[in-house]
Amino acid sequence: MSLVPPEPELSDGVVRLRPWTMSDLDCVRQAATDRRIVEATTVPVRFSEEAGRAFVRRQWGRSTDGAGVSLAVARVDTDVALGSITLLLRPQPGVAGLGYWLIPAGRGQGLAGRAARLLTEWALTTAGLSRVEAWVEPDNRASRRVLAAAGFVEEGVLRSFLAFADRRADAVVLSRVPGSE
Repeated sequence: MSLVPPEPELSDGVVRLRPWTMSDLDCVRQAATDRRIVEATTVPVRFSEEAGRAFVRRQWGRSTDGAGVSLAVARVDTDVALGSITLLLRPQPGVAGLGYWLIPAGRGQGLAGRAARLLTEWALTTAGLSRVEAWVEPDNRASRRVLAAAGFVEEGVLRSFLAFADRRADAVVLSRVPGSE
């Protein structure tokens, strides 16, 4: 199975999920200043225009190499990228992992929950996935609230599951399956 970006683009009238463009480099630059985003993603640790462009090309490559789909999260009214949302296929057939982040200008407005709901509903209906899951550190209460608002259910904790450059962490596993909402 491989995923291709949704056609037409996903929107709920407030949030638009669209392909990354080179005009989104300011969003990548701002994300590079957030330790938690850099630690858990491929956002460059030290931003430069070249590193930002490489990040955008990696997002485009997720569909072409069959790994999944990565989209920019933007408000419909401005179309300015405020974050990222990604579905990456897992080794298990029909299963994908959901990941997302927002820069500070996009936080606290319900945008992450809207984006997670939009992409997950598309994945479970149109794209034909059987399960979308997310792994979140137990102390990341904001992400746990976002996922709960998007219909995800907490299933348990995987101990010492997440591997970062300088530490390991537990992961709360949350998921949505067709008909679970």
